[in-house]
Amino acid sequence: MPDKQRFEEIIDEIKDLLEEAIDLVPEGTARSRAQSYWYATMIMNVTDDHDYMGGCAVGMQDTLEEFDDNEDEEYDDEA
Repeated sequence: MPDKQRFEEIIDEIKDLLEEAIDLVPEGTARSRAQSYWYATMIMNVTDDHDYMGGCAVGMQDTLEEFDDNEDEEYDDEA
């Protein structure tokens, strides 16, 4: 399996685990705090597909996109 494909699968697995974790937190103050702090921080580092304002400087989604940049650079070096 190519590294890029596996990296993308890992992103999806992390998103699924974060959704499962936040769903386990009881409704109310605990869930509200979790969504505002650890969940928000983690999901913004994993993907750009979230409902929060802002993001991180370089997240996993950004790194995934850089896989293509590296492939282009390698192709240019071979030409």
